[in-house]
Amino acid sequence: MSLYAQTGVSVETWVELGGEVAKRFEVDRENNCVTLYFGEPGDFILHVDRENLEAIVELGLGALLALRTG
Repeated sequence: MSLYAQTGVSVETWVELGGEVAKRFEVDRENNCVTLYFGEPGDFILHVDRENLEAIVELGLGALLALRTG
């Protein structure tokens, strides 16, 4: 059961990454999506399609640029 579900987002928990967190991914080419795993053995799992992955990467790149430029 989701803690929150609205406008296409289903939230199960709050996640904060710190230190040396293990990261890996799996690609599902047949369904055009990926699963991102954080922690051991996958404490946090994010499953997204290609379009949303591209949006997350663009958002992250924007955040990095903002951090660099202060």
